[in-house]
Amino acid sequence: MRKPLLNERWTSILYTLVDISSISQLRGPFLTSRAIFNNIDIFPTAALTYATAGTMVGWSSGTFRRSTLPSSQPVPLPLLDNWSISLAATPAIVITVTVCVVHRSYRWIGTKAFLLTASLLAIGASALDAFGATFWSASAARILAGISAGIAFTLVPSYVDEFGSASRLTTPNRPPLDEILATAFPFGVLLRFGADLLPQPVDPMWNAVRWGVLPTLAFAGLLFLPESARYLCVTGRVSQAALILQRTHEPTVQPGLQECLARWQQPGPGLIEAVKRQANLTLLIPLLALFAFQAFVGALPMMFYLADVLELAGQQVHRSPEQAAAILVAIFTLAVVFSRYLNSPLHPRTVLVLCSLLMALATLALGWHCHERRTRNLDPSDAYSEWPFLCFVLVFVAYALGFYRQPATLLAAEVADENLFALRTIATAICWGSVYLCVRILPVLLNTIGLGWVLWNIALVALSAAGVVLLCLPGQDDYAHKVLPGVCPNSMTSSVCSSGSSSPSVNTCWPCSHTSTGSTGPGTIAPEMFQYGEKQQVTGPEMV
Repeated sequence: MRKPLLNERWTSILYTLVDISSISQLRGPFLTSRAIFNNIDIFPTAALTYATAGTMVGWSSGTFRRSTLPSSQPVPLPLLDNWSISLAATPAIVITVTVCVVHRSYRWIGTKAFLLTASLLAIGASALDAFGATFWSASAARILAGISAGIAFTLVPSYVDEFGSASRLTTPNRPPLDEILATAFPFGVLLRFGADLLPQPVDPMWNAVRWGVLPTLAFAGLLFLPESARYLCVTGRVSQAALILQRTHEPTVQPGLQECLARWQQPGPGLIEAVKRQANLTLLIPLLALFAFQAFVGALPMMFYLADVLELAGQQVHRSPEQAAAILVAIFTLAVVFSRYLNSPLHPRTVLVLCSLLMALATLALGWHCHERRTRNLDPSDAYSEWPFLCFVLVFVAYALGFYRQPATLLAAEVADENLFALRTIATAICWGSVYLCVRILPVLLNTIGLGWVLWNIALVALSAAGVVLLCLPGQDDYAHKVLPGVCPNSMTSSVCSSGSSSPSVNTCWPCSHTSTGSTGPGTIAPEMFQYGEKQQVTGPEMV
């Protein structure tokens, strides 16, 4: 057994120093002395891993536009060769393969060891990108960056969930874990786009240091984080997992930790087994299809070539395409931050439909503008317009409010806890596999049919996504599942089962048999719409 980096005495001293140094900076209802380490160390460390993945996405947009010719002429997107397009798309397919491999093998290696490896791979990718001068060195750098991002996308969400697993349903003002991770990814893209606006250093050492800072800080933060409690339970070290959970949770939620430990000791299902266990494919297939729509609505693949796409759409007054791309990603990042306030009053299904319609309208208008610009010889004064940029702003804001976060929220709410890790892995593979296809074919489509027709096809995809959401996804929080007889998921996050039960052995799913103590009739607890006597309020999970 490996010895911890710090013994108990030095760990206590570290926690005390963190408490004292940060108590004046972090304030909020979720912050207390027992869980202060939870909110200080895990937040920036997890965010740094996602920000590093964001820099991987923003790499191609600026790199391909910097020509090695003495004149330093920007290379427009349709003139890119197949090798450059392959470099841009390589990390997406690597992520697709990596998430499946990591899910299969993390029980043998460990969550913390995997995340430390991801940080080291990201540092190596930065060094190869800075010092490499050939296609093969660039390919190796992109592969390492894809492996690092795949490890982070697979393990970081479940690892972060462990820090609030027992208090997710009992604490109304829990830490904004999901919001921090969701914001870190576009912030990494913004860092890359912003750096492209600055003068490029001549010495490659500075490039390696500049883009190696984020993974280095993530590596340093991971050294002080504990091992995953879920992984310790799987390997039989339940006592160590209990100590970690007690140290990172509030005293008020300590009784719920035993339930988490008992659930994590059960062997987790594989990818195919999780689909079979979920049983209700009429709900699962549309949920997983939403992750394909994440890519095919176009916002995420366009980030790989955003400056070039903006140039094809039309020139803007007083700003270059690189500046417009940086401003657009900054607006996208702010929209992700403010999406938390939109999620409270509206159901995710409603948000997805509204955002899909908004994206469809914006892409239809933008596509018509690009089609007119390509087919007609416009006056040079008409070529300078803010209209394309405003349409792109609407597209990215709608994507930030809708398809960027809502599919993951719905998946976490509708599937059983024991299947969530595997199904989240499948969803990540579907999303990034779709991103790979889009990044590969986008330059080809721009060369053949033009940007206008591409945007019109994106509008059709957005309308199709709205139809899938309306027809296939549940519209009520209190009866979201189409539960089959005899298939009652024993899950804390099930929106059919009552979340107020303190014992996981009490089956409160309808239409399973249950001894009733109220006046609604013995034998069955029905949903609220079928109760005619004293109604039992059934609540769903908190939607972030």
